[in-house]
Amino acid sequence: MTATRSLVQGRSLDEVDRRMIHALQISPRARWAALAPVVGVDAVTLARRWERLSAEGLAWVAGLPGAAARGPAAILEVEAQPGATPQIADVLAADPESFTVDHTAGGRDLLVLVGAPDLTALGDYVIGRMRELDGVRATRTHLLSSPFTDAGQWRLGALSPEEVAAVGRTVTAPGAARLRVDPQLEDALLTLLARDGRATVATIARTLDVGQRRVRESMAALTARGRLEVRTEIARAHSGWPVHAWYFLRVPAALTERVGAALTRLGEVRLAVSTIGPYNLVLSVWMRTLADVQRLEVAIGKRVPDVSIADRSVVLRSLKKEGRVLDQHGHATGTVVPLLNDFARDDAR
Repeated sequence: MTATRSLVQGRSLDEVDRRMIHALQISPRARWAALAPVVGVDAVTLARRWERLSAEGLAWVAGLPGAAARGPAAILEVEAQPGATPQIADVLAADPESFTVDHTAGGRDLLVLVGAPDLTALGDYVIGRMRELDGVRATRTHLLSSPFTDAGQWRLGALSPEEVAAVGRTVTAPGAARLRVDPQLEDALLTLLARDGRATVATIARTLDVGQRRVRESMAALTARGRLEVRTEIARAHSGWPVHAWYFLRVPAALTERVGAALTRLGEVRLAVSTIGPYNLVLSVWMRTLADVQRLEVAIGKRVPDVSIADRSVVLRSLKKEGRVLDQHGHATGTVVPLLNDFARDDAR
């Protein structure tokens, strides 16, 4: 471990950092001048702080395919032969079909969120890829059905409600949803924004050799159609919620909607999604301590007594998050594997 990495690993975000990140979670591409009055420091200081945080991989902004641009997805559980987990994880992390890879303790060694343009492609990937990998002992696949909330809606909680509303007013109104965007331009925009979601329109236009107006209008149209989402992420170890766990729940089918909606109101829940498989509701949660794993189970039982928590796994290490490869400390690296797009689903073309 280098001295620089050791310093980064031990660094704590101060209150200004946390307020800035929370503001960027609400409005990831807002101008620093617009955020400065809310965060409480000048725009130059914000820009300098963000440059440091993003360079060290403590926080980052990324453009991702939105819900309308993604095909079917699944949670893939992998059980590995002794000693094979790291190699399998590294191979899967390099695949564009896998957008999140977690090394977990519990009933599975790896938990991987995977996606593909259609069910046939998803099946081909899961079956074919697992057949190619040495050391895989068993797999289980849970198709995702209806999301109730996802990590893009989770907030750090550093701003007051009034400040949240002020930042919300910096969000650009949706553009012309019916504007046709060339598939090659959409792919190029997503590839560039995956690496730097705060890249300026001028930088994007210069890099792609297109006009700034076309870039601006295309991004607005893709956002309005749900094909582009820009999201701010934070390294979990520095978030204040360093413990990550997955819960696998069984809920009576008639109550799934009510239970899913109720669980999204728990502040620790980052992902709540119904699934097709042995469990019909899966949660991804961030917590402050390991003891909170059991405390949250109690809270879930009190809030929705019809729920049965069938299993749970604590994440030992996250290797990849929405296409961004992470280092051993959960910090973002410079390696990005752009997520797959499903162009066939865009009826505006």
